[in-house]
Amino acid sequence: MSFGKAILGDNQFLGVNHANQAKAIELLERFSNPDAILEIIAAAFDVGVRDFMFTTHDRFDPVFDEIRRSNLFPGLQYTPCLPYAHKYWNRLSHQSLPVMLAGTLRQVNPLAFVPAGLGLLAGRTAGLVSLLVKIEVFMCKGLPVRGVFLQNLAFDMLLAVEAHRELESFADIVSRKLGAQPGFITMNHPRAVEVLCDEIGLEQPWTCANYNLAGFRMNPSKEAVEDSFSSRRTRNIAMSVFSSGNAGGQKSLDYVTSRTGVGGVDAILFGSSSPTHIQSNTKSILDRVK
Repeated sequence: MSFGKAILGDNQFLGVNHANQAKAIELLERFSNPDAILEIIAAAFDVGVRDFMFTTHDRFDPVFDEIRRSNLFPGLQYTPCLPYAHKYWNRLSHQSLPVMLAGTLRQVNPLAFVPAGLGLLAGRTAGLVSLLVKIEVFMCKGLPVRGVFLQNLAFDMLLAVEAHRELESFADIVSRKLGAQPGFITMNHPRAVEVLCDEIGLEQPWTCANYNLAGFRMNPSKEAVEDSFSSRRTRNIAMSVFSSGNAGGQKSLDYVTSRTGVGGVDAILFGSSSPTHIQSNTKSILDRVK
């Protein structure tokens, strides 16, 4: 199971724009309407995109409800990225912790918490990791799930504290119990490769990291990330390919597409708030990436 060359991302739907805060606010408001999100997904689908990668934000619940109800986008594959921490902080702002946990656990089998909790007390974390993954992925029930990625906020923190057992458990649960591709989003691709491949022993795991012409958020350096991608020890999704506005759009896209194959870029994650831009960028990627 592999990803398509062009993957639709969700930053625009959540009001994320690193270069323009006013634009970010406008996007957050516009895409509070599920129909606006569905319009962009439809535009991408119409020109050949078959992968949607997204954070497990509550905003997508009505979107996925409509996709299931109307049988939209046959063949589209879904890849949730978890956890979306702000979702839980928002709930805690108007619910107590016990109420929030009870409501969350009711989405899956609440009895599963008993063995998970007992295992945690005995120093075994796999049960709790499995439960948390199932809770987060529940919003995709009834939809084909291609992969499940660990957000960089969680993954890079687990790297820092050397929580290798938890990372290995995550990969095992996603592949064995969900039948999906486990993946890892990181702000330090070279370090991620060292841990995933050398210290945990995963074979060509999927990673997603910043990769762009301007070197925007490519840590520890643009050259190090380019070398890490081209090592081919991991299968790689390039994100922030437009450098958040720090380089010309087409010029930046040309740079990333030129790095496919020998450069180690297997797929490109991108987004736009405009159906026209979504379609033109998709065509550029699919025409250039073989």
